[in-house]
Amino acid sequence: MDVRSIPRLNDQEAHRALELLEEYHAKLVRPQDKQLRNAIERVIRIFKGRLFQALLDIQEFYEITLLDESKSIQQKTAETLQIACKWENSPPLSGLSYLNEVSVLPLPIPPTHEQAYAQVIALFLGIS
Repeated sequence: MDVRSIPRLNDQEAHRALELLEEYHAKLVRPQDKQLRNAIERVIRIFKGRLFQALLDIQEFYEITLLDESKSIQQKTAETLQIACKWENSPPLSGLSYLNEVSVLPLPIPPTHEQAYAQVIALFLGIS
């Protein structure tokens, strides 16, 4: 299999959960919704930041491991299994267990998911 022919992720599928959250957020217009609106903004920033970091990790793995023609199939397999174990052992980006990780400090605003996706695709394609 030519690793350069890996199919592109469907952007719509990858970001549907965030879109639903953003749609819900947009409907919160009453003054008494302000705290919930702010809390949802924070959740959106956290998820976008983590999604962006995950996309960067995938892109780095793809370039450093899979596209390196000097590495044997066995070496690529070993590195792929190593990264799979790392990702399996990292906390999932789902469930309410993440409520314990929410910081009380304000987080910087990461790029929008459209910007993050465009940046990663540009990196894959070698576009500056």
